[in-house]
Amino acid sequence: MAVLHAYRITNLMVKMIEEIPIMDGSALEFCRIIEEAGIEEQEERANEIVIDRRMEVVHQQKSLVIEPSETFSIHYFLNYPPPIGQQSLHFVLENEEAFKEQIAPARTFGFLRDIEMLERMGLGSGGRLHNFILVDDEKIVNTELRFFDEFVRHKILDLIGDVYLLNRPVRGKVTAHLTGHTENISMMKKIQEEFLRKAD
Repeated sequence: MAVLHAYRITNLMVKMIEEIPIMDGSALEFCRIIEEAGIEEQEERANEIVIDRRMEVVHQQKSLVIEPSETFSIHYFLNYPPPIGQQSLHFVLENEEAFKEQIAPARTFGFLRDIEMLERMGLGSGGRLHNFILVDDEKIVNTELRFFDEFVRHKILDLIGDVYLLNRPVRGKVTAHLTGHTENISMMKKIQEEFLRKAD
């Protein structure tokens, strides 16, 4: 989803037999697939959603804010127990190259303590030791990091992907504090209500 957003693809058909593979847990392979397939410019263009006022989603200690800006950018702050700790990053989605270099390589991550619970729930079947960062209470178990702050970069990747659910480019500054998919989706519903349904 994040790759489609970064490459500004708003009209496509995805055909699959089974679940889309997680590959190496990052978006790099999907960038390569899009570039190999090519992008066709069409006459009809999806209108950009221009954020013209501050909007906020707050849930306990988590907050997600979007406000007017000349570009689409995300400032994300996360705070996990060691070995992850606090990380923050500001990313401006200027073009697909910036995305491919700074965000796409960041892999998804999970905690050793959560794996047993996920398996009991019948989830996490796409996860393998080679396609995500596995973290226990003391260290990263299975890999070397691609960035010293790879965790916050993946959170930004998630957010870019969730914004794509609107199927239009967005111009606004996003500030995220400890948020995840739940808060992201809540914000997309607010934007849809405020900007898309009224336009229709």
